Amino acid sequence: MKKFKSWINPFERSSASQLIILGIVFYVLGSLSAYLFNVRFDNFLHIAVVEQVELWQPFLDNLIILACLFVLLFVLGKSINSKTRGIDILSTALIGYAPFYLMSLSNINDYSSKATHELLSITESTAMNISTFSIIYLIILSIASILILVWIIALLYNGFKTAANAKGVKSIVLFVLAPVATVIITLFTPLF
Repeated sequence: MKKFKSWINPFERSSASQLIILGIVFYVLGSLSAYLFNVRFDNFLHIAVVEQVELWQPFLDNLIILACLFVLLFVLGKSINSKTRGIDILSTALIGYAPFYLMSLSNINDYSSKATHELLSITESTAMNISTFSIIYLIILSIASILILVWIIALLYNGFKTAANAKGVKSIVLFVLAPVATVIITLFTPLF
């Protein structure tokens, strides 16, 4: 049970500096995997499979998302507790977003792209031209995506709660604002 708890709340057992170093390693590995598998993190909690990715693009995508998440969590954390430290919020943003980098692995050998195109071809014709394997793959990918989303929210909330010493309904409402606002802001951020 302790190991499971450390997967959803590493903030209780590790220092902020250790988590920042680990988060930077995840940032680099996640951005590199996005480059290798032709994936763009085009906004918070969304990926896009593209034809070609320049090496710098996933790094910039993730930097924009992390910066937005950091600023929003920091401002909201300060509104709850004036002693909220930036280093703690930075570790929360880096570690909380880290599981999402796993989504870039869904396009190994362009399989996610191919399966999605097969599925979309159904809408363009009356014939069912999708393989059973593609259907199973997309179902498994959907379930994995939901689990990763829950993991990200748990990490972000636990980190925010620890960093801001947040308690009560007000802190939950303020926390919910950060991911929602990050989605909205990054949705309208142009891709380079």
